[in-house]
Amino acid sequence: MNKNIFRAYDIRGHAKKDLKSSTIEKIGYVLGQKIKENNSDSVYIGYDSRLSCEKIKNDLIKGINAAEVKVLNLGLVPTPMVYYATKVGSTSSGIMITGSHNPKDDNGLKMVINDNPISGYEIKESVENLSEVPINDSKMIESVDFENIYIEEVVNKIKINKKLKVVLDGGNGAAGILADKMFNAIGLEVVSINKEPDGNFPNHHPDPSKERNLLELKQEINLLNADIGFAFDGDGDRIGLITNEGQSIVADQIIMLMTEFYLDKKRGAIVFDVKCSNQLPLLIEKLGGEPVMEKTGHFNIKKRIKQTNAVMGGEMSGHIFINHDWYGFDDAIFSAVILTKIISELDISVSEKMKEIPSTYSTPELNLNVKDEDKFTIVEKFKSEMEFLNADINTIDGIRISIGDSWALMRASNTSPKLVLRFEGDTEDNLNQIKTLFEKNFLRIFPDIKLEYH
Repeated sequence: MNKNIFRAYDIRGHAKKDLKSSTIEKIGYVLGQKIKENNSDSVYIGYDSRLSCEKIKNDLIKGINAAEVKVLNLGLVPTPMVYYATKVGSTSSGIMITGSHNPKDDNGLKMVINDNPISGYEIKESVENLSEVPINDSKMIESVDFENIYIEEVVNKIKINKKLKVVLDGGNGAAGILADKMFNAIGLEVVSINKEPDGNFPNHHPDPSKERNLLELKQEINLLNADIGFAFDGDGDRIGLITNEGQSIVADQIIMLMTEFYLDKKRGAIVFDVKCSNQLPLLIEKLGGEPVMEKTGHFNIKKRIKQTNAVMGGEMSGHIFINHDWYGFDDAIFSAVILTKIISELDISVSEKMKEIPSTYSTPELNLNVKDEDKFTIVEKFKSEMEFLNADINTIDGIRISIGDSWALMRASNTSPKLVLRFEGDTEDNLNQIKTLFEKNFLRIFPDIKLEYH
């Protein structure tokens, strides 16, 4: 068993090499036991469009049933649908089989038990100590469907009176068909591309945080003269926004736009991750809210929102969590609806509106490929040997080094074998200075690692 599949906020690994039947059955059994400990006897299961999902689903069900827990099968759905089912259905436990934005041959599990997100770390020891799964031939499975209930609730809650033209890119993941149905139900003019699920992802990889995956959507927006466009990741919990002029908007600016909207409705905390711009907490304070910085990861943001009863939260990867008059989980489809509503109430285009949102000079998220087993060690070694004069150091997640209004961040990804970096400055010169200073430190400490960003 590859112990590295147990991550800080989920389970993730190569489907064939790491997620073998024996491993998944054990995970299913341990999760089933935990569900029973929380006085429940059933769990929702959903899966995305990856080719490995069917086998993993069957192995998982075998383990869950062995624990005498019933599986309520949602079928091929985006992750938010699993979360939604746990909020409005008969049990508050759910498991989503998904590799999210990882390569197509990866897969994993996102888990909620008794309305609390469960990390891979929390079940690692129990799975490792389980010698075998008890034999239980009973099959306790029921197919369930919350699609119409979900669409109906959103349509009743969100009214958009302007007939906007919207382009949706499902990325051949799990969100495309549902997003198309939702936007049509609201009464918008909708054009959907790559909406059919296909685990080979033939058009582009479903990760809206990468510019190369947004080119087709931009072309379609320009061709159709559309008002706005949205891209979704493989399991529909990450969003990308493209303006009417074909500009991709980074996630912290999306969060700022939504912060303006929600803090006008209710004062409270806004939770964001360490990768977000300095401009975000400044805006939150200006609007009377409470900025709360948290570790990156849907698991961490979700928990902090629950602890603080925050109005909403978000992170640079494109996860948006709306808690005011909604359920507090990350839902790219619902977020897209809200963003469309925001734009529909303006007298200007989304492109013009985004020019009013505070901005600085910053890089996008930069990735540095390293060995999975080395990534955390690299970050710790950098912390101990770096040399920055007059810097404020934040180690809530990796290391964020602030000098004046400029900062550099390096953290180990919890889902992939890579380091995640981002840089920001109040001027272009200051951005280049902090980036250069960081890189000099890095190359001094790690002369054998090439700084080749992806």
